[in-house]
Amino acid sequence: MKLFKLLAIIAIIVTSASSTKAQVGDWTIGLKAGANYANLHSDAQGLNDKKGKVGFTAGAFARIGQTVFFQPELNFVHFSNEFQYNGQRHNPKLSQLNVPLMLGYKLLDQEALALRVSLGPDFSYNLNEPDVFKSGDFKKFNIGGVFNVGVDIGNITLDARYSRSFTDLDKRLGQKTGIYSLAVGFKIF
Repeated sequence: MKLFKLLAIIAIIVTSASSTKAQVGDWTIGLKAGANYANLHSDAQGLNDKKGKVGFTAGAFARIGQTVFFQPELNFVHFSNEFQYNGQRHNPKLSQLNVPLMLGYKLLDQEALALRVSLGPDFSYNLNEPDVFKSGDFKKFNIGGVFNVGVDIGNITLDARYSRSFTDLDKRLGQKTGIYSLAVGFKIF
């Protein structure tokens, strides 16, 4: 019975979203997932032997507009880094909720193929606080910027992105995130 109710709710949502899309105009909703490579950039004294590591990202996006578009997203981002600070080796693992709000332009806009660029602010909320940052100077909320290049082939999306925080994760170490990511997505509507 519960499965039937769940399927009925999903059917209503899909039908409603399809009807709304027909009335509102050109918008798309999709899901995406991919890999990232992160660095924690810093010029702090005593911080050396810095190494980025591979992580992952998964989320949802909306794209509103045609040639010029607005693309808000909600993503879960997990990444880690390795560095040495005052003779101690650290390997912090960070998990974030990430909300980029991008304005974009389609350089090529065919029915089956689109090439697009976008940029905008990037808001991140850190879901955890690794031990190395337990000094009390760790920031849960960070603001940054994002630049994205993407290709749409039918309902499949491919995105390459760089996001950089403008605020420090930790004032003591002065670290800012720099994350390269590649993601594959699927347009649902």
